[in-house]
Amino acid sequence: MTTPESASSIGTRLSGRVAVVTGAARGIGRAIAVEIAREGGAVAVVAGTDAAGAAETAALAAAHGAPVHTYLADVTDRAGTEALMARVIADFGGLDILVNNAGLGRQAPLLELAEEDWEAVFRVNTKGAFLAGVAAARHMKAAGRGSIVNIAGASAHRSYPGAGAYGPAKAAVVSLTRQMALEWADYGIRVNGVSPGPIREPGTGWEAREPALATEVARLPLKRAGSPTEVARAVTYLASNDAAYMTGQMLIVDGGGVETWYLSL
Repeated sequence: MTTPESASSIGTRLSGRVAVVTGAARGIGRAIAVEIAREGGAVAVVAGTDAAGAAETAALAAAHGAPVHTYLADVTDRAGTEALMARVIADFGGLDILVNNAGLGRQAPLLELAEEDWEAVFRVNTKGAFLAGVAAARHMKAAGRGSIVNIAGASAHRSYPGAGAYGPAKAAVVSLTRQMALEWADYGIRVNGVSPGPIREPGTGWEAREPALATEVARLPLKRAGSPTEVARAVTYLASNDAAYMTGQMLIVDGGGVETWYLSL
């Protein structure tokens, strides 16, 4: 059986493009960076503090022959995001794609959720996407083109018990995506998003959550968890000219879970 990982032919949909991927040290972010490279794009691998993880991602992307650089940056800092985009342009000569994947999940029932955890989740997931998006869009506006893909989550479209701040923060990312798309369309900038459902991400603590998630996965119409590569291919589609007539849209990659949310009640 052919799986997303076994389809290894190198594409050209992003040939000549320069992409910034935040939160790229592992998991979905790593898969996105590698998939962009597989499609011919140059990749700026961005991590918060995990230099080793960023280097591993860069090596995997470079194996496809792509130009790759790594960067450590705090996406919640305006000056830091602006400096990041300027460095990327200096290193690559341009900026065509931004994937806002950096995220933080601290889940607990609202009555038990600490205020600092609520603020931290919104700071990384929502403020980070806003600041990085604005910093990139300034350069894209000058160029007259660009594509931004924001990573939200299935919890942005339905509520989960105990999700705490994560669902509301990701719902804000969905709204932010639409606002960016509306305001920046005249500049040739498309803004879309991807909302992953249960995804098996090596190195992200999935194994510890497997028993609880197995029940959720069993309720999905497709009866399995997704892979980071499946999310990454949705991202590269939106970033490419194949989606040239799409903006302000969310692709939900969750095995049909959003359509069957009531089964978890």
